[in-house]
Amino acid sequence: MKKRIASKLIAGVLTGATILLMAGCGKNDTKTAESSVVAQSEETTTQSEAVNESEAADESEAPVEKGKITVGVCAGPYGDMFEDCIKPSLNELGYEVEIIEISDIVTPNTAVDEGEITINVFQHSIYLNNFNKEHGTHLTYVTEIPTAGMGTFSDKYEKLEDLPDGAKIAIPNDVTNTARALRVLAQTGLIELDQNVEQATVTVDNVTSNPKGFEFEELNPEVLPNILDSVDAAVINGYFAIAAGLDLSTDLYNEKVTDGYINVIAVREEDADSEITKTIDKIVHSDAFRTAIEDESKQYKSFTKPEGYYEPSKFE
Repeated sequence: MKKRIASKLIAGVLTGATILLMAGCGKNDTKTAESSVVAQSEETTTQSEAVNESEAADESEAPVEKGKITVGVCAGPYGDMFEDCIKPSLNELGYEVEIIEISDIVTPNTAVDEGEITINVFQHSIYLNNFNKEHGTHLTYVTEIPTAGMGTFSDKYEKLEDLPDGAKIAIPNDVTNTARALRVLAQTGLIELDQNVEQATVTVDNVTSNPKGFEFEELNPEVLPNILDSVDAAVINGYFAIAAGLDLSTDLYNEKVTDGYINVIAVREEDADSEITKTIDKIVHSDAFRTAIEDESKQYKSFTKPEGYYEPSKFE
């Protein structure tokens, strides 16, 4: 619009000069008119250049549109973490971000593998690697993120030592989280596991010591917060616990998160070195991300920080 207005101004000045010349001005008058026209034309040209420079400045201030990113999450803190701590930086860089909440722990991976969504944020690397083996998917992860540990919760008892003989304890039923929950219980000293078995794949059959005779009930991990009234205790993934309004600071026991159980941001293997992958890794290793994570008003401050949390991005 501004460029068109400037062109009309120039055209108007030139038309005025033609009228003066065609009106039979004397020689001196003609020179005066010509000088006046040149002066007005130069002034108008300067105005036009100023307009163009202003437009260029406006355009440089606006973020460059870089496309849309779809993010698959499960209900819980990791979708919130992406919204609070990563999305603002992506928006500033010109990306449009859509966060899609998914109710199970299979679809987020198959959707990324099939290219239906860009990335997902809900799982640890052991689960991801096992998922690839079981489902033939080709996923990898961008980076690790601060992670809420598993919590052991009870509606009936306030302390671990209060759990009675024969107590019914609910644990997740998928391979990696079954093993993880049993390892959490082993951390408490309530049970012991066979150390000759790969600890990432242990099952209830690998419990070598169970002095109180606990009974283990294996259920879908997302339902565990809802069945606390029907069991004596449940070992619940942190993100499902938080999503259900449970407080990890008041559970019977909070997991000491070990290597492999830190949550990750996952992508397709073919996107491992893509621009968006590099951008996300840089954001997660930025001061802006750490400031948001450590905000006292947020829930993430107490999460276990991954190795390299304070280090620069590998793509820097």
